[in-house]
Amino acid sequence: MNREDVIIRVYLTIDGAYDVVTEGKPIRRCGRRPGLTDAEAITIEVFGEMQGLHDDAAIWRYADAHWREWFPKLGSYKAYVKQIANLEPVKQLIFKRLFAPQDDVHITDGVPMPICHLARASRSKLFKGEAAFGFCAAKDEYYYGFKGHVIINLKQQVVGFTLAPANIDERDVLDNMRGVLSGLLIGDKGLLSKTKQAELAEVGIDLQTPLRDTMDDPRPKSAVQRLLKVRRRVETAIGQLVGYLGFSADKARDMRHLASRLVRKLLAYNLAIS
Repeated sequence: MNREDVIIRVYLTIDGAYDVVTEGKPIRRCGRRPGLTDAEAITIEVFGEMQGLHDDAAIWRYADAHWREWFPKLGSYKAYVKQIANLEPVKQLIFKRLFAPQDDVHITDGVPMPICHLARASRSKLFKGEAAFGFCAAKDEYYYGFKGHVIINLKQQVVGFTLAPANIDERDVLDNMRGVLSGLLIGDKGLLSKTKQAELAEVGIDLQTPLRDTMDDPRPKSAVQRLLKVRRRVETAIGQLVGYLGFSADKARDMRHLASRLVRKLLAYNLAIS
């Protein structure tokens, strides 16, 4: 599929979901309405991410240089960045509309999201009171920032995401899935907890994780091996988010812009593999 076909598909998907989540009503109560429609603005940033562009300036320059004929109302860089940042709540609704959890099997894992070098963390003013010190088991190192908690389906589409300070116990984050998920949820050893497993079972979530080497596992060995094989899909998804979309290295300086950019990366990833 060529780029023209891709951007048309992205626009039609975004525009249709936008009409549904806004119920066709204006989302602005005052101020001048931008010349660029909101669906066009979101399309530009999502498509830009799909081309490997991860910051607002690069996406705007790319659209200005290559797609101005398609988006003649594209304004200045400053106006565009303000528009897409203010659309963060709408993008969240579009994401939930397009990629709500609907399957019986889901997989979850965490991704460390440092915001600065550890040596600078004590004097950094970025996300003060929001970020925290945490530990990355995969790299066996401490870091300062957040931890993203990703939930995917068997198609490897991201259907849930929670951003939390790095020191938050990832088992507690699962409480956000009450009333949203149902069925089998596969996690890693970091989610081991009989108490949490029982609590989630009461709301229809069957949490299954590998056990530690020192623990007796009553489950059939073949079933555990299947769980481990399926769980690798979330590692692949996170690898693509981090490696290609720069998911864990965003340069946002406040929570509003960080949330806005993360949701566009999730939309770009899901639309690219759909």
